[in-house]
Amino acid sequence: MKSNFYKSLEKSISSSRLSTYKQKDYTEVEILTDYILNTKISQNFFYLYETNSFNRYKSKKEIHSRECWKMLCGVKHKLRHLSNLTDGKIIAELNFGFWTELLTSTDQKYIDMWRTIFEDVFPNYKIQISIDHDKSLIASKIDDIRGLRNRIFHYEPIYHYDDLEHKHTEIFEILGWLNSDMKLLNELFDEFKHIQKDKESIYKKLNRIIESI
Repeated sequence: MKSNFYKSLEKSISSSRLSTYKQKDYTEVEILTDYILNTKISQNFFYLYETNSFNRYKSKKEIHSRECWKMLCGVKHKLRHLSNLTDGKIIAELNFGFWTELLTSTDQKYIDMWRTIFEDVFPNYKIQISIDHDKSLIASKIDDIRGLRNRIFHYEPIYHYDDLEHKHTEIFEILGWLNSDMKLLNELFDEFKHIQKDKESIYKKLNRIIESI
């Protein structure tokens, strides 16, 4: 039988969303503990994506693929009310998908473009084999991170992923390649390791709340 506390939360959060965290023989406390843990982890990862480290490349004007061009046109349409439409304002509106499209595209004009700007975009990256080869590896990592970001945006549970720590490490590694100062700044806000240890504390607090009602 559900407690009044849990039923109240179901009304606000939705029973379907909470049911995502229900496993066999799970108690209300365990469901809510995983829900809170997932929220904390998602919030932590969400902050790491809020960086505009491509601003310093806004003067680079390239011919874009059809998909990138559609994104650019969409942003320009969205900002059509502005009297002064600058490159900076356009870049601020471009989504993560735009940048991964630039990296993952096999179009020759993009391959040529990256050969020219790779060291400017990733000034702290040491080339292992070649720009073409290493760019593909970085593109794969960033596209994988985008997939995680999308799952977070769609409120999908991520707390149970076995590779979260690896993804977390890769995000900081890529931030360092882009901008070492940005990496340091994000490290000041990052609480991932603390959140991972919070589960027992969350569980005990929720248990006390439910028992007291």
